[in-house]
Amino acid sequence: MSAGIAKGRLSEERKAWRKDHPIGFYARPTSKGDGSSDMFTWEAGIPGKSGTDWEGGLFKVRMEFSEEYPSRPPK
Repeated sequence: MSAGIAKGRLSEERKAWRKDHPIGFYARPTSKGDGSSDMFTWEAGIPGKSGTDWEGGLFKVRMEFSEEYPSRPPK
């Protein structure tokens, strides 16, 4: 699979996420040194569930996508 296909898919998924995602959650591409987005490396945050020991926490995840995405999952 080419990088262009993977990048296009990630771009579409980003648009869909920005339109509709759970409150308190975030997911976004990281920034490169020049200020542009790195569509192959994302940061995400998952809020702790209310009423649990994790309430009030924000649990961060870093996802690295390959040029073979979506055939291969992120790491």
